[in-house]
Amino acid sequence: MNLIVFNNPAALPWQTNLYDVMLLAMFLAALAYAVVQFRRGRRVYVAVLTAAFIYGLVLELAGMATLNMYQQGDFAVMINWPAFPLWHGTTMMPSYVLIFYPVFLFTGFKVVERLGIEKRWQAAITGGLFMIAMDAPYIIEGNLRHVVWWTWDPNFKFFQYWVGWPLVDLCWQGIWDAVFIYLMLWALPRVDGWSKAKALGGFPLVAALTVLIVGPILLSPIMIATALGGRQWPLVVLLVAGYVAVAVAALRTTRPLPFERFTVGLVVMYVGCLAAMVIANVVYEGALTQYALVQTAGLVVMSALALYPLRASRGGMMASIQQKPAVVARAGSSR
Repeated sequence: MNLIVFNNPAALPWQTNLYDVMLLAMFLAALAYAVVQFRRGRRVYVAVLTAAFIYGLVLELAGMATLNMYQQGDFAVMINWPAFPLWHGTTMMPSYVLIFYPVFLFTGFKVVERLGIEKRWQAAITGGLFMIAMDAPYIIEGNLRHVVWWTWDPNFKFFQYWVGWPLVDLCWQGIWDAVFIYLMLWALPRVDGWSKAKALGGFPLVAALTVLIVGPILLSPIMIATALGGRQWPLVVLLVAGYVAVAVAALRTTRPLPFERFTVGLVVMYVGCLAAMVIANVVYEGALTQYALVQTAGLVVMSALALYPLRASRGGMMASIQQKPAVVARAGSSR
């Protein structure tokens, strides 16, 4: 049995091929950036990519081995994990999944880093909000009947949906990714002083395992409520409302770092590709559907957070310009 299975890209929806190419381009850009920064003495970005890769691979393989939550659709390159005994009866994995977590978490970390939020817990929650927004257009797109990147298992009891988006997935992204970003922010001022073995091996491994251990604990309230027959949406509303409140409060007192084209470029690449898919969805449906509105909202929130340092820097510049006449006037009156 072949371990790698190739499909004809021409036989796949254009959205499938675009997503493959986009994610690969973002990954290569992130990797190049991390390597350049590493050569300049900054190790955190390589650590982020390494930790995200370990976390994602362990999570996906463990989930496939224990839970059958979905059936994957076809992509150009598929990894045939069912060839191994532990994953008999599971689904093949699109190759993009190997770089999905590094791309998503690296992008989220970079956006949060540029925001310059002083309190680490507030920055992590703001990062969780960004990750929810980033997940929205992707997770909704993948389940559409004219795209079919996967098909959710209708019998999986922990799935309750909103516009085709499993609400527990929303909570997972928002909570687990916030924990990941918190750990990376904690390491940010420390990692350059560590040995290479600790910075690039020990810490990423420990960070990935920490998210995999702490994440389920923090996610347990919604899982317990679901197991008891409760509805998920009230807890989801509380989570998102809390995240928005924390993010708004944090951004009022933040000191953003200078505008960085690379970080915004990553977000623009993602937003541009997914926006094309959203437009195609509206054309396909012949109407502006609720799910398209939710996808659009996610892209808008992503863009707003990524561009916030530019807005803040312009606001500071305008304030400085407005203060100068007053300073000149005071100086003139003192003479």
